[in-house]
Amino acid sequence: MIRRIIVLIAALAVVLSPAAPVEAGLVSIPTRPLEGFAPLSPPEVTAEAWLLWDDTFDRELASLNPDQARPMASTTKMMTALVALESANLDDEVVVSPSAAAVGESEIDLVPGETWRMEDLLRALLMRSANDAALAIAEYVGGSEAGFVRMMNDLATEIGLENSHFMNPHGLDAEGHFASARDLLNIAIMGMENPVFAEIVGTRSSTFPDAPNGQERVAATTNALLSTFEGALGVKTGYTDGAGLTIVSAAERDGRRLYAVVMGSTDHFADASALLRYGFSAFGLFNVVAKGQVVASQRGPSGTTDAIAQEDLDVFASSEDAGEIDLVIEYSEDGEPLVIVEAGEEEIGRIGLDLVEPAPLPGIGDAFAWASAYWDWLWGND
Repeated sequence: MIRRIIVLIAALAVVLSPAAPVEAGLVSIPTRPLEGFAPLSPPEVTAEAWLLWDDTFDRELASLNPDQARPMASTTKMMTALVALESANLDDEVVVSPSAAAVGESEIDLVPGETWRMEDLLRALLMRSANDAALAIAEYVGGSEAGFVRMMNDLATEIGLENSHFMNPHGLDAEGHFASARDLLNIAIMGMENPVFAEIVGTRSSTFPDAPNGQERVAATTNALLSTFEGALGVKTGYTDGAGLTIVSAAERDGRRLYAVVMGSTDHFADASALLRYGFSAFGLFNVVAKGQVVASQRGPSGTTDAIAQEDLDVFASSEDAGEIDLVIEYSEDGEPLVIVEAGEEEIGRIGLDLVEPAPLPGIGDAFAWASAYWDWLWGND
């Protein structure tokens, strides 16, 4: 009997002993380091101004002088195409003027008096970078080159371009004809939203109407990235003495679309390729918290309360950010617990938490029942 009383007293001591003090709030549980990307720095490129943009996550990844107004060469033709697509029909028939046929530099060899469909002129404009096609489009849509240029500048104002001004539809060097890398990016994004524009700039070669003398016209795109860079979509190349080599390029990989704008380059294809590779390699979507994962806990009188993630939490971050991501537990205005993901001092994601109450500790009756069962087992009683 004495031994049985001793066992009962021990059981009561466990049940009645004071619990560990309750902590002031939920305490974060350290998370595993994020893996998958080695830290990378932007590549060295020859361009004097450039911008790398992730269109999927609406984020500038890196840049140099992105708002500097510079000569833009034939990247001008993206705006020419946008104005034409807004103001003309693809089946419109355009008679080529002597001035259009004589504009010079890059051409599709238009002949005065011949008639082209607007769609064919747009293909020559964006694929072959034909200056004669640019001027033929401008004279038809705007009534004159000057009238069309006014339409270009009106559209630039309408869509909020801050560092651009147009003096011609083709991009040959002219005083007052300039754009910034950021403005060219915005023009390209707008263009790629138009299926006709997007299809043309992604085409490697095309057949055009025969010349009046019967000679076939076949032209390949000026954008070599369509053949050399995996996932390339377009958009437009350019070169003049004043602008140097320029390109607005777009590519998609693994569900992400990136744009690289390069201005004042000595090797625009290499520069754009390096920037796009960096964007795809150094940035990505990281799973920080999995649905159902315990991310915090709180001790109380009845045990430990766990805070469980309500859903998966993926964040877009650079490889540099990945080693510096922290989870912070806070409460909403309604008193609901949240886990906030921070990279440095920047918040990059948040989700709600569910509190899981602990199983209740045994009461006095449970203690006596346990002690009695233990006593019977100890002494072999049935």
